[in-house]
Amino acid sequence: MMDRRSFAIRALGLAGCLALALSGADASAQTTTTVEVRVGETVSFALPRLVQIIDTEDHSIATMVVMPDGQARVTGVAVGRTRIVGRDIAQLPLIFPVTVVPARP
Repeated sequence: MMDRRSFAIRALGLAGCLALALSGADASAQTTTTVEVRVGETVSFALPRLVQIIDTEDHSIATMVVMPDGQARVTGVAVGRTRIVGRDIAQLPLIFPVTVVPARP
């Protein structure tokens, strides 16, 4: 029969393993695809998963909308760098770096 001390030690060990597993899943869910767009132009790309909430961090550099078909449209507003950040329906993060370059002459 298991005494209270053994039970507590095993429970803490299992909780630690669960925390490590969840933090590993969270980190692997981040994306590293960089979106590059020119000022005044719009680019579209497919989002990897169904999103719950997503937007750009700085609307003065880039804006975005998500279309009903799951495509994201990013429009360059001013030269600079920002990120698209959001969460999917499983609350895993989605992060896309955005680089806005000058318009073509």
